[in-house]
Amino acid sequence: MIAILLKFYWRLIMSVTLLFGLHISVLWYQGLTLFDHFIIPSYLFNTFITLVFFTALLFSSREKNLFLGWVFFVTTGLKFLVFFFLIYPLFLSDGALQKIEFFTFFTPYSLCLIIEIHQLSKILNTNT
Repeated sequence: MIAILLKFYWRLIMSVTLLFGLHISVLWYQGLTLFDHFIIPSYLFNTFITLVFFTALLFSSREKNLFLGWVFFVTTGLKFLVFFFLIYPLFLSDGALQKIEFFTFFTPYSLCLIIEIHQLSKILNTNT
């Protein structure tokens, strides 16, 4: 189980780092400010919360595989609740949610979710 976690952590951190570099490159190419719109907190938040919740999901999969889907839905809901309480107010601090702010958060969120779902499907397929 530790090997699975370490492999997941490595894959997630490397993927998010590459996406961050690509995101910064696109912003630079478009002539936009690179570290504005809470880009670093968005990437750190998504990475950290995915690491924590995937660890919880992995431990719950060892107990009962039947509930893994439900635990996944609960953790996804918790991610959105934490987002709306911590990150969303930062985006609204200037009075409006801009399109660039939306992509600043949901780009790493989407990548983290894809990697998490991929790894969970691998776990479920090996346990059946």
